Amino acid sequence: MKKIFLMVAAAMISLAVSAQDLGKATEAYNNAAGLVQADKAAALKGFQEALKQAEACEEDADGQRNALIENCKTNIVNFTLSIAKDFLKDKEYDKAYDQLKLSLEVATKYEDAEKVEEVKSLIPTVYVAKGNQLLKDKDALGAADAYQKALELDPQNGKAALNLGQAQNMAGNVDAAEDAFKVAMGLGEEKAAAKQLSKLYQKKANAAYKAGNFNRAYDDAMTSIDYEPNPTAYKIAGNACTKLDNKKVAIECFQQYLALSPNAKDAAQIKETINILKK
Repeated sequence: MKKIFLMVAAAMISLAVSAQDLGKATEAYNNAAGLVQADKAAALKGFQEALKQAEACEEDADGQRNALIENCKTNIVNFTLSIAKDFLKDKEYDKAYDQLKLSLEVATKYEDAEKVEEVKSLIPTVYVAKGNQLLKDKDALGAADAYQKALELDPQNGKAALNLGQAQNMAGNVDAAEDAFKVAMGLGEEKAAAKQLSKLYQKKANAAYKAGNFNRAYDDAMTSIDYEPNPTAYKIAGNACTKLDNKKVAIECFQQYLALSPNAKDAAQIKETINILKK
């Protein structure tokens, strides 16, 4: 009987200690919750400590321990991600990326499938945002590298492909720019990418014309027009055909130029050129 009494007494002491420890864990959780508005990092650390304390407690009959553990995990996931979003908002892109990687690890560990997907979708946007800032700062190569990383993480990101083309074009990497714009066209950015490709071939046509390569100038001008009809390309094509003594096509190109740009400053001059070519 004495042995049974001692066992019961020990069990009661254990329950009392466990209840006391759970109270401490709950207090740690509440203290962390009180820091949420003022200091997210401190709040996150508090939730992590509360979780550690709660997991060390024995299970209770009414499930308070398990509920506290789940609440701690939820807040740890949420605030790890919230801190990453703050870094992104403040344009601290490298910190945002590192924090998002941590967020992904935490969300995966605590089996929060919704947050896992949210983090995965956010990671490429960090590189896009970083690229946008670098492009704004005229760091074309740095921007191109950022957009390339975004595409590696999200190959279906048409905006990243479009911006990569713009960055490569700014850096003078015309072939790489063309490749990126063509990728963007297949990823929902048809109109914007076609406009950029039209401009790119317009520049090629102009350079070829100045270099005396009139056949190339004509071909590039027509490619520009295929992507997006524009008066400048028609004018280059017309001038190239004039040099090649292809009067019929030259007249057609100049007429299209006037149709698209009837109020051009050189409209009268182009009309006179057409009249001369018709003779």
